Amino acid sequence: MKKQTNKREPIICITDLCNQKCLFCSRGNTKPKASKKTIEEKINFFKDSICIEGGEPMLSRKVYKWTAYAKEKKVKDIILVTNGFNLEKPELVQKLLDAGITMFNVHLPAHNEKLFNLLTGTKGNFPRRIKAIKNLIRIAGPNRVRLTMVVNSVIYKYMGEYAKFIADNFRDILYIEVNMIKVLGYVKERLWLVPKLKSIKPHLLKMFKTLDKNQIKFLTDGFPLCYLNGFEHMSIDVFKLVHSKSELYLGEKNPAPPCVKCSLRKLCPGLRTDYSNLYGYSELKPSGKNPAPIIRQSRNQLRK
Repeated sequence: MKKQTNKREPIICITDLCNQKCLFCSRGNTKPKASKKTIEEKINFFKDSICIEGGEPMLSRKVYKWTAYAKEKKVKDIILVTNGFNLEKPELVQKLLDAGITMFNVHLPAHNEKLFNLLTGTKGNFPRRIKAIKNLIRIAGPNRVRLTMVVNSVIYKYMGEYAKFIADNFRDILYIEVNMIKVLGYVKERLWLVPKLKSIKPHLLKMFKTLDKNQIKFLTDGFPLCYLNGFEHMSIDVFKLVHSKSELYLGEKNPAPPCVKCSLRKLCPGLRTDYSNLYGYSELKPSGKNPAPIIRQSRNQLRK
């Protein structure tokens, strides 16, 4: 399988600045800000969707300029990937919508102030983040707001509580994406942030059951299908391999020896390479499930 490179990702980083110091930041000390030429090239190449990122893109005055440029070039989906900075202000949300933003992808690392402060290296920002998300839902509409949560050693034991918080406060979001932490950026120096799959599993499934019970849509990435008992159809990899035929980010994963005997190997690209380099692949348990119902369930999700 051909691996994706950063040059082929539909992401434009418009600033190096960030107002947080997240423990698990995948950027680390790198400076991701792209040149004007690179940004223009990507916007002109990726017509289905483009993600405007940083750092924190709301710290750049050019966020409106590049959003408007993408709209002018007829990019279908223009996604702002943000930690919600300043989005509790209605006038800024409306300005972004007018410029062309079609989706707000807001990172919500934790469900209470104590854990939020620990993970983001900030104080006093949790109430503002919650207000920003509610503001986005009210002004942009729930179909334009999705959340992202990164599973790590600080938060994984509280995933059931996190899901209940989402159900109590943001029941009408478009969906939430639950991602396994990547060994990139600061995580390379803080390997203790990467929990083992066998430790995550019961908490992950509890979270999914709570979200499902409350009819909150979700996707998950970075977990092999053998760890998603009953929720295999919610893996983003199934959507990519079966429906969209996209290889984006699949190069970050590789099948391990146990995958050879797995009945779901055509639906699952395997284990994250950075995880297997750290912990090996002894935790993998080949599935014997029939893939047909999983494909059918994932197709039904697309229709909802």
